[in-house]
Amino acid sequence: MLERTSAEQWFTGLTLLTLMVLAAAIVLVTTNHTVGRNARSAFLGNLIALTLIVAADWINIVAAHGISEMRTFQIVSTSFTFAVAPILPVIIANTIFPERYARVVLVVLAIHAVFELCNIFYPLVFSVDATNAYSRGSLYWVYMCSYCISSVYLTVESIKASTTYQAASTVSVVTILLCMLGGVAIQVSNPGLRMSWPAVVIAVVLHFQFYTEMTLRTDALTMLLNRHGYEEFLAHPPLPCTIVLIDVDNFKQVNDTYGHAYGDVALRTLARVVRKRFGNAGLCYRIGGDEFAVIVTKKDDDIESLIATLYNAVSAERTADAQLP
Repeated sequence: MLERTSAEQWFTGLTLLTLMVLAAAIVLVTTNHTVGRNARSAFLGNLIALTLIVAADWINIVAAHGISEMRTFQIVSTSFTFAVAPILPVIIANTIFPERYARVVLVVLAIHAVFELCNIFYPLVFSVDATNAYSRGSLYWVYMCSYCISSVYLTVESIKASTTYQAASTVSVVTILLCMLGGVAIQVSNPGLRMSWPAVVIAVVLHFQFYTEMTLRTDALTMLLNRHGYEEFLAHPPLPCTIVLIDVDNFKQVNDTYGHAYGDVALRTLARVVRKRFGNAGLCYRIGGDEFAVIVTKKDDDIESLIATLYNAVSAERTADAQLP
């Protein structure tokens, strides 16, 4: 067992390292203009909240330990931490990957937050004695379940987004979740090893990297992979593979006649058809203004049959919209 002073020194060093990572991450997110403003705001809000939580955790464990005058600070700060922490992953998920039922999840977590704040007056989730010593309460499991569920929610939404974007591996998302839950599990099993918040910080930073990578490789208009991803894939293509190039006829005329706004609608429609017909067979790209490409990686797919179904699908869309090129 570590002596108390050694344990405090170790935790202080870990906290300083975590705060330095948070400071660097805040700078990176603030100066990153690849992702949209809403996504930057969501990640930045998470990082600032985590900075306050990590600092308050250190104050409660090291600076205020045994100081009875700090008891109220620990009760209030810990209650707010337990109230806010489960909401943070859902905010990221809802900002980046909007879902119609996300509001329901946030309402449930808001009710949970009120429950946690009640702990200021009724110590059910945790308690702090007269000497400012912290201990878990009989309903501590409510907080843990809420946080784990919100983390799984973010992971599920990220997996769905990686399927939509085609640009990232679901393995990466699961690895990030395991990193976060691993730190939480270590601290739950041994409260002296306070690894949960450092693990959460690492997970948020990795998630930002995951989202940035998806954004860099995705065409914002059509949600297909972009030319950068296409050229990167061709640098080391899996063999054998088949490349299908698709060019939209008379697209300039469509823009000149019906306007660029309709041209964007037409490109999104055609991209949706390409993705629907070829998405299960390979990767779909927009490589130019009106040029698409598909890299078919499955050996058993009949390319000619896929192209024929694409022509039929486009013809059906033209029946519904005669202006479609």
